[in-house]
Amino acid sequence: MLDLITLPPFIELGENALRILLSFVLGVFVVLIYQWTHAKAPQKSFTDTLIILCMLISVVMVIIEDSIARAFSLVGALSIIRFRTAIQDPRDIGFVFFALAAGMAVGAKKSAIAVVATFLIGLIILCMYYWHQYFVKNNEFTLEICLPPDQQSETVYRLIFDKHLIYERLIDRRIKKSKIVELNFRVKLANPDEWLTFYNELSGHENITEVKLDKK
Repeated sequence: MLDLITLPPFIELGENALRILLSFVLGVFVVLIYQWTHAKAPQKSFTDTLIILCMLISVVMVIIEDSIARAFSLVGALSIIRFRTAIQDPRDIGFVFFALAAGMAVGAKKSAIAVVATFLIGLIILCMYYWHQYFVKNNEFTLEICLPPDQQSETVYRLIFDKHLIYERLIDRRIKKSKIVELNFRVKLANPDEWLTFYNELSGHENITEVKLDKK
């Protein structure tokens, strides 16, 4: 019985528990940065997943250690997992890897780099967020308009464009099955506060059947 209750296994168990707790703390920090800088209300399922992934990957790294055989076995076991929720924003993918990297560093016994990298990257993300908030002009949009097939597109929207835009670029032109002409633009408004007026004037035009205006 005394051989089963030796000190080193308990020390190792405590170290592994501390790694999981540290990965949890870093995962929570990643989620806080994500929530702080996310434009919309984030899904709880996604933020919870970031924390869980951070902890799980730290456990995976502890299990693998320096064993190539274990690494390949875990890759094979994890390959059966299929994510059913499509990630709409590429930024979300970055946060997934952010959480994975923090967990990997903790699991690989690199706690110092895990803490430094997590807080430093988080600080940089915050700086990028505030840079976009206060220094980048909020006047760029993607615009989609639909016109009847018998209309000359340039004459339909030209007066409205000249009134409100300082820049326009036609990205795509296509014809739907109903023979409606769909045009996609990148545009910059002279006055960002007049985006609703710009939208209403396009929507109110008798020869424009559909308008979509989205922030880039």
